[in-house]
Amino acid sequence: MTVAALVALVALAGCGTSKPGSGSSSAASVTASPSVAAATSSTPPTSAPPSTRAAGPIDVQDVSFVSADQGWALGSGELVTTTDGGASWTRLPDPPAGAAHLRFASPQVGYAWSAAGSLWITTDGAASWQPGGLTQVVSLETAGGWVWSLAGPQPYPNVRRARVGSTAWTNLGPTPDRSATLTVHGDVAYVVGQQGAGPIAPSLDVFAGTQPVRHASLPCGQGKTYVPFAPLGTSTDGQVYLVCDTMNNQSQTQLAYVSGDQGRGWSATNPPPPQPPQGVTAVTGGRFAWNNGPDLYRLTGPGWQVSLTDPGHGFSLVGFETDTQGVALGTNGYLWITRDAGATWSRLTV
Repeated sequence: MTVAALVALVALAGCGTSKPGSGSSSAASVTASPSVAAATSSTPPTSAPPSTRAAGPIDVQDVSFVSADQGWALGSGELVTTTDGGASWTRLPDPPAGAAHLRFASPQVGYAWSAAGSLWITTDGAASWQPGGLTQVVSLETAGGWVWSLAGPQPYPNVRRARVGSTAWTNLGPTPDRSATLTVHGDVAYVVGQQGAGPIAPSLDVFAGTQPVRHASLPCGQGKTYVPFAPLGTSTDGQVYLVCDTMNNQSQTQLAYVSGDQGRGWSATNPPPPQPPQGVTAVTGGRFAWNNGPDLYRLTGPGWQVSLTDPGHGFSLVGFETDTQGVALGTNGYLWITRDAGATWSRLTV
């Protein structure tokens, strides 16, 4: 995840490790903070009155870390934070009503939103929230002092960028296609547009700092090949990893590529993931892919292996801040932590 490169995530668990796919783990405690306030979509909280609610586990919808120790988890209409790498969690004032996603850029500045509602921003570590200047946010990522978003009327939202902490957004133009995805690393943002009607060929827009720098076709979109989906992820070392789900003459094939120059040139890399991926990410020496099924795959050395299994569910987010520390979020609200580059994972109860 950013994690700077992918969803501004850093993950360190204060619990024991478990074998990939196992359900055993140490549970982190959750303690109630001295103050909790209810936020509404029209009037965000500015202060928090005392709360008598008991703390309890939550089903995590989204998670964001800004250091090895400090992170936030959102779920069940509640927001909690950790300052010890997940060993314990403290309840914060309630997030804005309806918020389903969050990203923090620093211990003070964070963002919360839902696709059907407004964007909210905090500049005081989630003690209070104010309107963030956008609505209809599809996705948002932050890294390198910038925050990037796909937001606006569907099906073609605009790419927008602002300095972290600012609500003055610059409109950089529409996405390449309605199913566009956003990935960031440092001060560079990548927006991939999938195959569209017309037909619209799959493409990649690259933005650096303050302006768009390149619009190019994907290496797999050649001839009559149909590319219904092309997930892209950035590695902890800045390399860009792309997998194309291609269809030609009724056959379906996965094609994998890597770029070391921000998508200017691509090299085919084998083997591709064993299943058409929903998302991909990478660390130095390892790659990861996941889809709607229960398995998170890891490529190290000659082949892919199952790194983690969440039986009966899939994964909504996988991200790494360093080459060894990362997080995986199950669609059932389970949060998993690795400290050894995905060789083993521990489930963390938030």
